[in-house]
Amino acid sequence: MGLLLSKILKDRVGAVRISSRDSMRAKEAAESVGVDWVSNDQAHTSDIVVVSVPIDQTVEVCQNLGQRMNAQSLLVDITSVKTGITDAVVGNTPSSVEYLSLHPLFGPQVRDIRGRRCIAVEARGGPLTDKFLKILSECGASVRKSTAEDHDKAMAVIQVLHHHALLAFSSALNKVAPNMGLSEYVTESLEKTLQNLESMQLNWQTISAIQKCNPYAQQIREAFAQTSNEMLSFNENSRAKLQHAISLLRSP
Repeated sequence: MGLLLSKILKDRVGAVRISSRDSMRAKEAAESVGVDWVSNDQAHTSDIVVVSVPIDQTVEVCQNLGQRMNAQSLLVDITSVKTGITDAVVGNTPSSVEYLSLHPLFGPQVRDIRGRRCIAVEARGGPLTDKFLKILSECGASVRKSTAEDHDKAMAVIQVLHHHALLAFSSALNKVAPNMGLSEYVTESLEKTLQNLESMQLNWQTISAIQKCNPYAQQIREAFAQTSNEMLSFNENSRAKLQHAISLLRSP
């Protein structure tokens, strides 16, 4: 995601510089995007610092950078969970540093962000925050503002429930069909599900962190388990519930 934002922003801001604890990695990444790179101990000197690291490292990195950033600069993180992160960063960085917690609702494989959704939690807003969000909007992103609590409640459904359902499917598959040789029977519909499972496997660190860190994850998993038990006997009411679920996600 850091590389994607670098590609998008490099022609819209004064300069983009990439940093990493691994200087060689930073240099290679910068060359691939066509921007400059800077050593990790200089990253805090930028007017806007975007932190793109695993969820469980976000607080530490943001605190380390934020405590050294210039007044009226902007610290941005990109995380799928806000509770326990935004409050910790706000409480351990200077009030003179603006702080924005973003959640792009898309992966780094996209070519641009036109028409893509992005959730913004303005933990400590200001003029640079407004300018940064305006740039994202001008790039075509659909930016919606939220609180950390509302974000995590929504993501418990959108991410935790979705991923857990797929994990439950894979666990059941291992149990009921361990040696059936099913590859020749895979439908096009199941192929799409298989692609989602493969994507989850490739991004396991993030998937795992979301399940562990979202404060509403457990109650969502419990609701899934209860509903699964209720559905042991198939009935036609399932179609109505299917239609209602679709309307919940499609309606504005």
